[in-house]
Amino acid sequence: MNILASVIRDGVRVCFLRRPRGNPAAPGGGAFVGSLVFYLLVELVTSGFEASAPRTLVGWGFSTLLADATLTLVAAWLIVRLSGREGITWGVAAIALSATAATALLIHWPLQAAALRLYQDGNASAAIALTWLSQAWWWFVLIALARWLLPRRLPMTLLAATLAYAVSAVSWWWIPGAPLVLQDSAAMAAAASDGDEDGEDAIVEGGFEQESTEQGVVFDAEQLMFDQARLLQSAIDALHPRSPGRTNLYVVAFAGDGSENVFRNEVEYAGRLFARRFDAEGHVLMLENNPASIDERPLATLTNLRLALAAIAERMDASEDILLVYLTSHGSSDHELHVALDPLPLNQIAPEDLADALQTTPSMRWKVLVVNACYSGGFIDALRDDSTMVITAARSDRTSFGCGSESEITYFGKAFLAEALNQTTSFADAFAMAKDAVAEWEVRDHEELQSEPQIASSRSIEAKLGKWSRALPAAAPIPFAPAARLQP
Repeated sequence: MNILASVIRDGVRVCFLRRPRGNPAAPGGGAFVGSLVFYLLVELVTSGFEASAPRTLVGWGFSTLLADATLTLVAAWLIVRLSGREGITWGVAAIALSATAATALLIHWPLQAAALRLYQDGNASAAIALTWLSQAWWWFVLIALARWLLPRRLPMTLLAATLAYAVSAVSWWWIPGAPLVLQDSAAMAAAASDGDEDGEDAIVEGGFEQESTEQGVVFDAEQLMFDQARLLQSAIDALHPRSPGRTNLYVVAFAGDGSENVFRNEVEYAGRLFARRFDAEGHVLMLENNPASIDERPLATLTNLRLALAAIAERMDASEDILLVYLTSHGSSDHELHVALDPLPLNQIAPEDLADALQTTPSMRWKVLVVNACYSGGFIDALRDDSTMVITAARSDRTSFGCGSESEITYFGKAFLAEALNQTTSFADAFAMAKDAVAEWEVRDHEELQSEPQIASSRSIEAKLGKWSRALPAAAPIPFAPAARLQP
């Protein structure tokens, strides 16, 4: 027991890049097993804290932990071998595994939390730097361990640590892993089913009206946030150069809530519709919160929205071209757009946040802003100006309809995108048609209070849009289809 305590203390010391004090020849295979138990307890605590209730143990997570322990043993063997020492492999491996657990708890976990907070606050570069530091820290730990065994031999120390890092860290770029504890999606689904049987389909959480649903898709939240810079830059790089000699349309489509496919369906369809029917091919950038698209689309976050708008402002003729932003999600009675992809703690979007994101350099003059959410009329005052058309799916004090796990597209999305804009290229005329259609459907469905979609416009923006739409090439209607049916 004293040996194990010494090994754990040395593991913590190495975690903070300090020299171990124990004798590496004293611990044997039993100390390595003890370090493995210590590592198991740390992983149970950290993954259990990060997972939302109800929680469940993940069998693959135990396999991940055992694979990590094996690779740590190999890394320790490499360091021992290059140091020319004999009979100390188990002792060095036990200290290295204790250092793995300590680094996960005391270094990686706090740095990852700080990186996530920086990303949410719009400091993407600082978040990426912290993430890189978190991933590189294990190399520093291995340098400290190798230097203990190879004093005054810096080149060999760096070689041993780098080889050990390649085995125990770089290899995880290709090895699939899983945490020990995750949210129990089966229990959540069962609870949702029980709620449905009691006639309680809708839940209200944080002021947002939404359907209780879980898609049960497991992803690495840290890796997903780390991937955002690459995914967003790829989407920006894929934008085509503007076509000279005419007004270009640029589109940003934003699907805020990842718990229901209806919002992804709408954004994917909006992308196809504006690209093909409104001559915006190569000028559409989509941001989505949906487990099915996390590998191909940047997340719909306030930070990504700000960065996307800034990038488009630099590529377009800001005084001549038109920006169209289409946002769809749940909305709250205090006028916030719901932004969610569990378990990520993403910031919600208030009208002032969107207005601030639109203040780019250079300043984009001509804008069409569509907010499809409950209570979205509350966005109008913060967004309207003489060169901007603002369209919302509901009054500031009314809900909108058509979302939920059983829906493929919202009422307003269907009326405005799939029907009206396939009949006209005038956004004002399309809004009038959509407003009538939505009212008819809400009466049909016996809704007590109708949503009453809103529009704020001006003569200057309508003149600009009219001149642009008259110059559009003829294009056939684009039929709506859910995003899942479009997959190869």
